[in-house]
Amino acid sequence: MNDKAVRKRLGRREAGVALVMTLTILLILTILGVSSIQTTSMGERMARNARDVNIAFQGAEAAIADAEELVESFTNISDMPDEEATGAALCDAGLCTSTDGAARWKQSFGYVDWTETAATPTTHKRASTTGSSLGAADDPRYMVEYVAKITIEQDTLNIGNVGEGGSSGQSYVFRITARGSGGTTEAAAMIQSLYGKQF
Repeated sequence: MNDKAVRKRLGRREAGVALVMTLTILLILTILGVSSIQTTSMGERMARNARDVNIAFQGAEAAIADAEELVESFTNISDMPDEEATGAALCDAGLCTSTDGAARWKQSFGYVDWTETAATPTTHKRASTTGSSLGAADDPRYMVEYVAKITIEQDTLNIGNVGEGGSSGQSYVFRITARGSGGTTEAAAMIQSLYGKQF
């Protein structure tokens, strides 16, 4: 075989190897590009979800503050629905009497519908802070449940002076449940607080 023929054959083999190597490198670069796009997309979704949770929590906090102001405005426990007069626990527009320990804030009990969209809801109250001012999909909501009356005796441990300074020595405990929405109605935060008041 002559030199010219050998070089011609080797050249053809090298041309095929170069094509395979180029395609392999192109495939690797494509996989890396798709992977980085997926990572960026996942990061954006995580940031959006974190923002939604933050907005929902801010809405629920605003609703808790409104509910505490409402309880402070009560002049008597009779401002709450009276379960003894009817023999059954009542809920009226977000105010419930739950001295039997039932969690009426749970939608499954049938006393509250957190998704109710009426301008004046019948099962809960809307907070004064609007959802649009927070960037939320819906307005914050809350309900107040009267849960217990606590009588404080003189010789008991008294944290925070609950029961002192009033004439009755009794404090009324309210469970406040608040729900806030995030940027979408699917993102929601619910928080509860116990609030004591003397009359």
